Amino acid sequence: MQHTPAARIAADAALAETLPAAGLHGRTVYVSPTTRMIGHGIALSARPAGDDLRETVARLLATARSEGFPPVVVGAIPFDTQSPASLYVPERLERPGRPVPLAATPGAGDAPAIVDVRQTPSPSGYRDAVTRGLARIRRTDLKKLVLARRLELELDAAPDLAGLLATLMRRHPASFVYGVPLDAGNGEDAGVLLGASPELLVRKAGDRVFANPLAGTIAADPDRLRNARNIARLLASAKDRQEHAYTSRAVGDTLRPFCRSLDVPETPSVLAAGPVNHLSTVITGELASPGVTALDLALALHPTPAVGGAPTADALAAIADIEGFDRGLYAGMVGWCDENGDGEWAVTLRCAEIRGRRVRLFAGAGIVEGSDPEAEYRETETKLKTMLQALGLEPSAAGKARAER
Repeated sequence: MQHTPAARIAADAALAETLPAAGLHGRTVYVSPTTRMIGHGIALSARPAGDDLRETVARLLATARSEGFPPVVVGAIPFDTQSPASLYVPERLERPGRPVPLAATPGAGDAPAIVDVRQTPSPSGYRDAVTRGLARIRRTDLKKLVLARRLELELDAAPDLAGLLATLMRRHPASFVYGVPLDAGNGEDAGVLLGASPELLVRKAGDRVFANPLAGTIAADPDRLRNARNIARLLASAKDRQEHAYTSRAVGDTLRPFCRSLDVPETPSVLAAGPVNHLSTVITGELASPGVTALDLALALHPTPAVGGAPTADALAAIADIEGFDRGLYAGMVGWCDENGDGEWAVTLRCAEIRGRRVRLFAGAGIVEGSDPEAEYRETETKLKTMLQALGLEPSAAGKARAER
């Protein structure tokens, strides 16, 4: 049994990297097992949607080159690609070759305390949503449905963003850690999207392509023997294997027309991702055309059944009917692309939108025939721990929530 797949882009513990003590103001950060990228300042920005995404990115790259800025676009694209993305060209791009120590933000002290919590839906509402999703699966062609929850916190003080990002890098060195500026608007203050996603949507380097779909989850345990038993249960779970197969098969089928060769392992391995373990398939291939970009591949893949469901159109319709809120950037994609078409996009998971003292968290679970509403609710609780613990907050805070609806 392979716990963290060796074939996956190698994880390096030294990637518990941090930022200069100046913090996050005016910076876009993306750190993965293959990339250390800090964008200083914002030279160009855009909020394209839908069919304008490719054209806008091409225009940003061309303008960056002509005006002497780094020809790299970094940022986040929402779950619903018809909604505006948050994309930036930095004034200056730093690619640190080694970890850079970070001092805490001046004035940062103890973790903030929770003043108020709201959940959408309520815990019972989420269980009811899973029950409705299962009924839909039984009476339609829908095979898998991912249903999410939103947790909104009001804190007594704004979190230390640079310290939070450093914590995520230190605790999740094999994840895709990101910080993306968020504009003010719609009655909200400016802020930042922070997270540590375990899931690579796609990476393109020259004519090579990589993807690492994840689906099928069980809680991790700090005790080595208990955790090994959890992993064995996950690998033996017909429900989780089925859930994972929908995702890995869909990713392979989508990438295959772009590739001269493609390797999609038949048997998943297990990836450790902080408080959870995921079934994981490492997909590698050789592209048939050099003109295909990382963004082309990412948009072709999104949304995979890992965040939407299968079949895709049926799942998206069910999400719109059942979920009850706008996911925004959650479960979209975050990363970068350059003028050569190379780039890396991770699925926007284990994330927080932070605007001053207000923090918005998300988590979802995949629903298939055989899912149990209480078990799916507990899975979302476990996934929320990544950001709650990084913030220094008790995961049980969700239990104090008052329902939004």
